[in-house]
Amino acid sequence: MLTIYSPPARAAEREYIYRVILGEFLGLDYTIAYRDGEHVELTLTSEATVERGNPPVRKLRMPDVLLQTPDYLWLTPASLPKQPLDWFMPPAKGSEEKPLPVIFGKRGRAGRYLETLGEEGEAGFYLGLDVFGSGLFMLTRYEEVAFRERDRHGRFPGRRSLACRESFLHRPIVNEYVELLWELLHKLWPELARRKREASVYLSHDVDYPFYVYGRSRLRMIRDILMDALRRRDFESARKKAGIFLRSRRALERDPYNTFDWLMELSEQAGLRSAFFFITEEQRAKSGLDGNYSIDDPVIQRLLQEIHARGHEIGLHPGYHTLLNPVRIRSQYEKLRQIAEDNGIRQEVWGGRQHYLRWRAPDTWQFWEDAGLDYDSTLSYADRAGFRCGVCYEFPVFNLKTRRELALRERPLIVMDQTILHPEYMGLGPEQAYETIRSLYLECRKYNGDFTLLWHNSQLVKSSDRSVYRRLVLELLGPNSRKGGSRENRLSDSLERRAGERCVQKNHQPSP
Repeated sequence: MLTIYSPPARAAEREYIYRVILGEFLGLDYTIAYRDGEHVELTLTSEATVERGNPPVRKLRMPDVLLQTPDYLWLTPASLPKQPLDWFMPPAKGSEEKPLPVIFGKRGRAGRYLETLGEEGEAGFYLGLDVFGSGLFMLTRYEEVAFRERDRHGRFPGRRSLACRESFLHRPIVNEYVELLWELLHKLWPELARRKREASVYLSHDVDYPFYVYGRSRLRMIRDILMDALRRRDFESARKKAGIFLRSRRALERDPYNTFDWLMELSEQAGLRSAFFFITEEQRAKSGLDGNYSIDDPVIQRLLQEIHARGHEIGLHPGYHTLLNPVRIRSQYEKLRQIAEDNGIRQEVWGGRQHYLRWRAPDTWQFWEDAGLDYDSTLSYADRAGFRCGVCYEFPVFNLKTRRELALRERPLIVMDQTILHPEYMGLGPEQAYETIRSLYLECRKYNGDFTLLWHNSQLVKSSDRSVYRRLVLELLGPNSRKGGSRENRLSDSLERRAGERCVQKNHQPSP
């Protein structure tokens, strides 16, 4: 068993991050011994062995930086990493080895970030990265508590994050730190065995607008069609919306946003499971920012039944105004559970995502915990795709204000469709979008991590968007697709044909 010799300051934060990195991510047994000092040291034997005259204990020593921050500076801008960051090249394991940013750290006596202790390293290694402090910084979103800037939707902007400013948002930097830590531990003690992991893919769909015609007057539809055609030059979307306008509005199977069957069919063919997150905000509290439907609508409830019957997941998508409103989050979750119960829908795990990715550290986590949800999957930046938490593993969350680990788990969102496609954000074309998502997915695969993708059911009107999503699922993400190569040619026609054939309830009058 490893022993961590640790300074005593901020014991709650230390116990959390030691458990996550050593216990959960690596699967190692350890014990903590507190003692004063400026370093954290890991050994595989106790100090008692040294006292009995045995050879010196080998150790891995690391600086203790963030968690030594004085109380009056804790969670303030003065405690944030100094920029520009230092970078160092870890021991080469292959041609793809890249320099690592030093979020928190301190060079050794010889002025390097990796040094041997004793001659030829017989006493161990000094690693100048504050692995535990930097991990805590990223996983808890420390900088988002200390740094107060927000965008017009009350969100911390990705462009202001340390990862974006220092150009490592596209890298799961905590995973990289953990791998370096493991490499040194294994060199010192080859008998150690780490936990084996399997890569996972989570496809999720925020249901903001289940059907285009819901809540839209004919005048509004005409305006939308003209905007698509004249301003956006998106003639395909204009044509499809005009088609539903000219046909009976009761025929929901041809609604351009009704892509649920297509999404589920695609996931099933690829051996994956989709999660659909629904807004349950009461109609009287709705604004133009909270979708266009009511969870009480019989059509929506039949949709929930079909999703559940096909083995996919249902989750919560709290409304726009829930950001700092725990009462609303709790009531909307209770509403979802009641609707699910009334429709015979039972799940062991309940999670979801904040609407518009409106989330604030650590308050929103606490509100979800108090409401009784099991996991959140909000944490990606709206304006930048990548690793907001610096990790591609699901993890338990920690409230920096109450200094408590919560039962709630975070399943980091890596990519949202709007982030890469919307002109206000990254504004990428179809091929660039595919390559960007592919690159982030492959980063997750390096660490047998979890790749979470959000694609709205309403973001599939254009054939180019459908093509990108279909290609991702069938060629890249699904375990079945990795076994037999691409099946896009064989499946695309049948999926397109079936997309509108199976509707929740054909020819049903939509809600106003």
